[in-house]
Amino acid sequence: MADDFDKDSDNGDLGAEHRHTDADHGEVNPAELAEEDMRREDTENSGVGGLRAELAEAIAKAAENLSGWKRAQADFENYRKRKESESAELLNLGRQAALAQLLPVLDSLEQALFHAPDIDGEKYKNWKFGLDGIIKQLDAALAQMGIRKIEAIGKKFDPYLHEAVREVPGEEDGIVAEQYQAGFTLNGNVIRPAQVGITKKNSGS
Repeated sequence: MADDFDKDSDNGDLGAEHRHTDADHGEVNPAELAEEDMRREDTENSGVGGLRAELAEAIAKAAENLSGWKRAQADFENYRKRKESESAELLNLGRQAALAQLLPVLDSLEQALFHAPDIDGEKYKNWKFGLDGIIKQLDAALAQMGIRKIEAIGKKFDPYLHEAVREVPGEEDGIVAEQYQAGFTLNGNVIRPAQVGITKKNSGS
C-alpha cells in the first residue's frame, strides 16, 4: 500500500506539473481572444472617430474665420470707396468755390477784351495783348483743376452745353455764331453753360 500511495503521489505531482505547464504555455480561450480583438477594434474606431470630429470642427472653424475675414475685407473696401467718394466730392466743392470767386473776374476781363475799341497804336495793342495773356493764364490755372471752357463758336448748338439767348441770321439753323458769356465744365460735368447766339436760317433765302 505504501507503494500505491507513492504512485498516487507521483501521479498527482505529474498532474499539477501538467496543469502548471499549460498555464505557462498561456493557452487562451478563442472566445476571449475574439472579444479582445473586438475591444481593440472599438478602441481604434473610437480614436479615428475622435480625430474625424476634431478635423470637422477645425474645418468649420476655418470656414467661419474665412467668412469673417471676407466680411471684414468687404467692409474695409466699402469704407475705402466711401472715403474716396467723400474726398472727391469735397475736392469738387473746393474747385467750384474757387471758380465762383474767379468767374466774375474772368468774365470782366473777357468782356473788356471783347468790347475794346479797335484803336491803332502800339501802346493800345500791347494793352490788348497783355489782357489776352492774363485771360489765357487764368484758363490754364482752371484747367489744372479740371475746370475747362466749353467750346462754342462754330459748334452745333447743344442744349446741354449752350444756353441760347439770341438768334442771328445764318446759312443753316442751330450753329453757335456768337458767345456772350463763357461756359465751364468740371471733370466733364457742366457747371455753367455758355450763353450764345445761334443761327436762324432765313426761310425767304
